[in-house]
Amino acid sequence: MPISLERLKVPDEFILTQEEIIEEALQFLNQNGWTAHVESTVGGHDIQAEKMEWTAYVKCKGSRGKRQQEGMVYDNTQLRSNAADQVEKLMRIQEEAETPSLFVMANPGLERMKWTVSKLSGGLDKLDIIRMWIYPDGVVKWDVPAHLLHVAKSLEIEKK
Repeated sequence: MPISLERLKVPDEFILTQEEIIEEALQFLNQNGWTAHVESTVGGHDIQAEKMEWTAYVKCKGSRGKRQQEGMVYDNTQLRSNAADQVEKLMRIQEEAETPSLFVMANPGLERMKWTVSKLSGGLDKLDIIRMWIYPDGVVKWDVPAHLLHVAKSLEIEKK
């Protein structure tokens, strides 16, 4: 459900739609040596990218729908639902993915979203799901499972 930004106890620092997250993630990947493109398959991942022998599958979500009126954002229940949807889609992709593969959930780097996803971090690590945090100024930050840090470093998707 959408909620007015004013009704949040701590208003979101910024607002990004799913489309803006896709655009920023695509731009970041292409600028960092990946060959990335938007996937047209409905209901799956949003971006597929290749670098060296690796294929990355990226599922993106935003903090507001593109058709929602200005000043409205997703409530915490919707953010949890979006995170669950990302995890489910990435798990389905894991069944058919080419190897070696990376699985990435891309979200706005909002404190509210990061807190929601942090409650799943142990499980996400076990599922090899990397978290990509996108900010409106083009900054991208990462949470990478410890066992994938060497791969992330070689692909330049480590914490900067």
